Amino acid sequence: MKPFKYVSPKVHGGDLKTPVVFYEYKPHDSPEPGEEERKVLYKCFADVYNPSVKDLQILNNTSSVESITLNIRDPHEDYVATTKHYIEIDDFRYSGKRFNVKFAGPDLEKNNCLKIIAVVGS
Repeated sequence: MKPFKYVSPKVHGGDLKTPVVFYEYKPHDSPEPGEEERKVLYKCFADVYNPSVKDLQILNNTSSVESITLNIRDPHEDYVATTKHYIEIDDFRYSGKRFNVKFAGPDLEKNNCLKIIAVVGS
């Protein structure tokens, strides 16, 4: 009997099929308080899905109406996700929703991917 060797799942182009945009808000140039239009930071395709139980444990102390998990190819130094960034998903099911990044880190199952957990605030 041969010993079992774990083979990590491969990411194919067909898996990353949902366009997403990462952006942040810029403060007003005027003395008025608040923020103005967004500043686009990065655009790519992602695999968007409902969060797993492990993902929900990361969000344990976060009040949110809706949460998602997405995988993108690791952009390395081109883009570094932070909790100050927002995500817009180009899909009719997520139309008009602004997701805030709550966690970003390497996907340990898919070595060349970045796993991002985001929420729509309450």
